[in-house]
Amino acid sequence: MWWDGIYHFVLILLWIVPNLDALSDLIRLLRPRTAFLGDMAASGRWAIRLPPQSSPMFYFVTQGRCSFRANNEEPVALQQGDCVLSARPVADLFFSEPDVEAVLSDAAFKAAHSVAGELRLGDPKQEPATRVSGGRIVCNAANADLLLELLPRFIHVRATDNIAVRLRRLVSFIREETTDMRPGREAILSRLIEVMLIEMLRCETAAWFPHVSVLGGLSDPQLAKALAGIHGDASRGWTVAELAQRAGMSRSVFARRFSEAVGTAPVEYLLRWRMALAKDALLHGGGTLDEIAARIGYKSASAFSTAFRQRVGCPPSDYAANGGLRSALYGWERGGA
Repeated sequence: MWWDGIYHFVLILLWIVPNLDALSDLIRLLRPRTAFLGDMAASGRWAIRLPPQSSPMFYFVTQGRCSFRANNEEPVALQQGDCVLSARPVADLFFSEPDVEAVLSDAAFKAAHSVAGELRLGDPKQEPATRVSGGRIVCNAANADLLLELLPRFIHVRATDNIAVRLRRLVSFIREETTDMRPGREAILSRLIEVMLIEMLRCETAAWFPHVSVLGGLSDPQLAKALAGIHGDASRGWTVAELAQRAGMSRSVFARRFSEAVGTAPVEYLLRWRMALAKDALLHGGGTLDEIAARIGYKSASAFSTAFRQRVGCPPSDYAANGGLRSALYGWERGGA
């Protein structure tokens, strides 16, 4: 169908174009992939609390309706065609009615009645009235914290939203690639998840402002110009004055608005982005220390190594040799120049 041709074209663009925009840049650096977890079917009165997950989850209601509550926040009503992205799935809850006792533990979740690969909940004598498909997004461990800073706690896309049809197509493709063991499976899955995240997040940049994160900055057309500058040339020694000029603001107004929207000062964001690029390069054979240093704006490998050690907690050579294991301990939020 013509949709297939459009998405194949989008996937090719994401593969070959180095800098579409700051949002694409961020998503690409995360190297996301997915493990499809399966399907749930429910009838009658039911409720289930999913086991905590270390990575974001996405859910699609493929039939009927239900309610969803992310980590004890206010519940939202879902209907067929709705989709949800849960960034911090510690206690995600699906239910038919709020007073139903939920399946609480991982053990109870796994022991629930299953038919034809579906997890069955509620009254087994009734035909399922609600079906939900779910999957987990796994990102590059070196920069997974970028995703948590980028995402709202959860995103709800309604069936009536313009992007809903495209998202359903994407999930269909993801399911197909997950179940088939064809050559290139992991590469295709990664591209599909990139497209899905970009679709959801660019919808949020227009509809969910303000949000204190990179997403909040991208929601502001003037700040987005400054972010595009940083992402387009991380090696440049950007000053606040230069970024303010690019955004068309005074220096003081720009610095305040950037910090309020993104959650960090402009130069600090530049330094964090440089370290994110460095981590990715070190883990994926992105060149020698001299080459990486030059690419992200340091005059020598020595200067780069000093800055990297201050922020990440170990020298670049150790980080690369250990596969970035220390990243989980140190993160990109540490101070230092």
